[in-house]
Amino acid sequence: MVDTNHSETGTQAIQRALAVLNCFSRDIESLSLTEISKLLNIPYSTASRIAGILEQESFLIRDKHTKLYSLGRRIYGLGYCAKQNDFLRKVVYPYLLRLRDDIGETACFYVREDGYRICFEKAPAFHNFKYSPTIGSKYVLWAGAGGRGFLAFATPAELEGYLTDAKRLTTYTKIDKKKIMRDLYGLCKNGYVYCINEYQEGFSSIAGPVVDGNNKILCTIAVTGPSSRFTPDVVKGLTSEIPKFCAEISSTFGWKEPEEKDDMLFNSPSLGYIMKNMD
Repeated sequence: MVDTNHSETGTQAIQRALAVLNCFSRDIESLSLTEISKLLNIPYSTASRIAGILEQESFLIRDKHTKLYSLGRRIYGLGYCAKQNDFLRKVVYPYLLRLRDDIGETACFYVREDGYRICFEKAPAFHNFKYSPTIGSKYVLWAGAGGRGFLAFATPAELEGYLTDAKRLTTYTKIDKKKIMRDLYGLCKNGYVYCINEYQEGFSSIAGPVVDGNNKILCTIAVTGPSSRFTPDVVKGLTSEIPKFCAEISSTFGWKEPEEKDDMLFNSPSLGYIMKNMD
C-alpha cells in the first residue's frame, strides 16, 4: 500500500510516482485513473495529479478518446538506453549476428523472468518467411529449445512444477517427463538441444545455455526457423556452433571448460536429479 499522507515528503512523492509507473506491465498496457487509484489505494485526486505530472514529462501518455494512460516515450527511451548498456547483450549480440549470417535463420537470446523466458534480443533472418518474435514477448519454459536451458538449471522443485503444468501446444510438444529429462541431460552434456515443431508447428529450433562461473544460467541462445529449412547440413552446423558460442560467451562470465572431454559441458546443479528421473 502506498502512503497516503497528504503532507508528503520529496521521497514519498517519488515513491508514489514510481508506484504509478509500476502499475503497468506486459499484461496491463493501459489504465484509467480510477484503476490506478484502486491499485495503489490512493485518492483519485492524488492519482490524477501524479499521472498529470508524468504525462507532462512524457513518462505517461493519455488517449484522448478512451482517457486511458499507458507508458510514454521517455520510458521506452530509458529502456532502450538500459538495453544498449547491458553487458550481457553487448557480449551476446555479435554471436547472434554470426549465427544468423552463417545459418540464414533468426537467432535470439532469451532471459528468464519468473516462470517464463523473455525474448531479449534477436537477429532476424533475411527471408520473407521466417521466425520473427517480438522483443519482450514471453514464452513458457517447458516447450521449445529456448526454454530447455532454463529447465536444466532450475531447482528440482521448480522442474516438477513446470513439468506438471506442461501441456501440448502442438502435436509434437513433449510433455513426457522422462523424454524431457533426457533432453536436459543431453543439453548439459553436449551444450545444445534440438526441438522440432514443439512450440509452433512448422518451426524448429536449436538452443544452448550461457552460464557464469557459479553454474548459474544467464540466458539461452537459440536459432529458430521453418522446419523445412532445417536440413541435415543446417542442423550439423548449429549443433557445432551453438555449443561453441555458448562456451565462449560463458567464459566471459567466469565459466571454466571441463578438463576432460567426456565430462558434462555444462554442469547443472540439478544434474543428479535429472539423471535420476530420465530412465
